[in-house]
Amino acid sequence: MFAFVALAMIIVQCTGKSSKEKYPISTTPGGPPDPLLVKKLYDNKCAICHGFDGRQQYAGAKDLGASTLSRDLVITQIADGKGTMPPQKDVLGPEQIAALADFVLTLRSK
Repeated sequence: MFAFVALAMIIVQCTGKSSKEKYPISTTPGGPPDPLLVKKLYDNKCAICHGFDGRQQYAGAKDLGASTLSRDLVITQIADGKGTMPPQKDVLGPEQIAALADFVLTLRSK
């Protein structure tokens, strides 16, 4: 299974477009994030380890539903990575990272 995940990550990285271009988060340039586009970004960049609902814990991923991190710390972990999670600061733009952090916060248990 690990080989499959590694291969999938390599394929995603070799598609030509940067993730900044490949995963727009707004339907209008400079507009507010579109929740469906942010979900698509999460599904493509995060769900492989965290699961579509944030509760899968593959390859050491944390249960995002149980997270108590502040928004700022979530942004930092997305940007800088942690453990087996690769950093995204050179792959995604600050707006994409902030939108992902906001989405992650919606996955928390009520």
